[in-house]
Amino acid sequence: MKYKNILLHLDNSSGCRNRLEVAFALAQKFDASLTGMLVVPTYVVPSYIEAQISVDVMTDVTEKALARARETVSGYQQLADKAGVTLQAEVVEGEIIPILREHSKYADLLILGQDHPEDPDNNSYGLADVLLFDGACACLVVPHSGKLETPGSRVLLTWNASRESAHALREAMPLLTRADDVVVLSSEPDDGNYEVANGHPHAQALMNLLNSHGINAVSSGFGDADLGASEGIIGQAADMNADLIVMGAYGHARLREIILGGVTRDLLKRAPTCLLLAH
Repeated sequence: MKYKNILLHLDNSSGCRNRLEVAFALAQKFDASLTGMLVVPTYVVPSYIEAQISVDVMTDVTEKALARARETVSGYQQLADKAGVTLQAEVVEGEIIPILREHSKYADLLILGQDHPEDPDNNSYGLADVLLFDGACACLVVPHSGKLETPGSRVLLTWNASRESAHALREAMPLLTRADDVVVLSSEPDDGNYEVANGHPHAQALMNLLNSHGINAVSSGFGDADLGASEGIIGQAADMNADLIVMGAYGHARLREIILGGVTRDLLKRAPTCLLLAH
């Protein structure tokens, strides 16, 4: 199993360099084709000021944004050439989510950035939230800062026996089968039955599945009930120096996650390493 077609969201942000390096490394590892999309938003003028702004002004703003995007992409192409990777990068005018959603239908993996509110050029806000539901492939979210390793050598696989965690496991198989170390961090099932979790009747079935794919995983047991789930995952990732966290996204109703927070939303903001998510 391999990722043969990788889709990469590009922008002008400082954190995009991390995204590029991860994408280049994965493209080399899997001999995959790499497509980059830098989307320049279509500017919509509110009707109450439309008469005060000429068409020429809006055209000028759009053309400058497109020119900057093309210059950025040209720089990224040079980085790809230096890395020995073929990058097919496009500048497109339109709405980011519909464009990435459509192109994800023809990709095995979508690489997104982590939101960075302090960077005005970061266009990653909310993308993973929406594309995990509306996109057609798993998402790999790359932190905007810090020195990152190529994801997939030391993998933390989170597991709660939900459909979402099973889906994430299967989407991560190309990396899991090549990993040096895989640690399984289990938690109680979504119904909150902690007694069932302590027995975890499916633990052996999970190990059997991993072993059948040649994955020699180690179970770390269950997350500390005194810690929040996010803290437990981040702590375990730090303990093993993980370069990738695999997790099923939004196991609870999404509205509940948005209102109350939730592990998925928390990790999207705070994950210190690459995060592979599937819903």
